[in-house]
Amino acid sequence: MQYFYSPDANIGNILELDREESRHLIRSLRKKLNDKVHITNGKGEVFEATIVDDNMNSCILNITNLVEAKFQTNYELHIAISPLKSQDRFEWFVEKASEIGISSITPIKCVRSEKTNIKIERLERIALSAMKQSLKTKLPTINELTDFEEFISAQTDDFNKFIAWCETDKEELFSNMEIGKKTLILIGPEGDFTNEEVEMAVKKGFKPISLGQSRFRTETAAVLACHTVFLANQ
Repeated sequence: MQYFYSPDANIGNILELDREESRHLIRSLRKKLNDKVHITNGKGEVFEATIVDDNMNSCILNITNLVEAKFQTNYELHIAISPLKSQDRFEWFVEKASEIGISSITPIKCVRSEKTNIKIERLERIALSAMKQSLKTKLPTINELTDFEEFISAQTDDFNKFIAWCETDKEELFSNMEIGKKTLILIGPEGDFTNEEVEMAVKKGFKPISLGQSRFRTETAAVLACHTVFLANQ
C-alpha cells in the first residue's frame, strides 16, 4: 500500500493532485484510468479514490470511501528543539521523528543556539515524505522559530511538560510518562540549556528529565525522546 496526500481529501470530493504527486502516481507507479489508490488528508484519515483523469501533470481523483488506517498514532507529542548548526542534521531529525510519530515541531532560540535560520517549507516537505513513507496519516506541524522564554510562557497544563537536561540523571523520561496525556519535550542545543533556562522552565511547570546515561547530540536526543514516547504508548 502507498499513500498519496491532499489536505482537502474527503469522501465525495473530486481532487486534482499537484504535479509532483501526479507524476509519481502515473509515471513512476504506472497507474491508469479507473485504478484505485489510497490518499490521506494528513489529519488521521485515509480514503480510497478512483483515478478519473490520468494526466501525469494534473491527475484527478474521485474519493469514494473511508478506509482503515494501518499505522495510527494514539498519542500527541510536541518537541521544541534548538536549531542545529548543520541543516542536514536538523532535517534528519524531522524525517525520523515524522516516521516514528510526532504531532508538532517547534524550533526554539536558546542562549546557546548556533543557528536561527530555519527553512520551514523544506522541513514541511521532508515531514510529508516521511509521513507517507511510514504509512502515517497525521502530518506533523512545523512551527516558526520562537524565542525560548516566549515559548515556555505560552504553554498550558494540557501537556506533560519535560525539559531534557544533561545535568539530570535521576528522573528518566520513560518512567515519568503519563499515558493518554499530551506530551511536550524541550531539547536544547549542543551546549545544552543554561542553568537559567532550566530554572525558568521549571517555574513554568516543566520537569527536568534524562534520556539516559550517554551524552547525545541534539538531533539524536530528540529522536530518542520520540521513540521513548512511542514505546510508552504501545
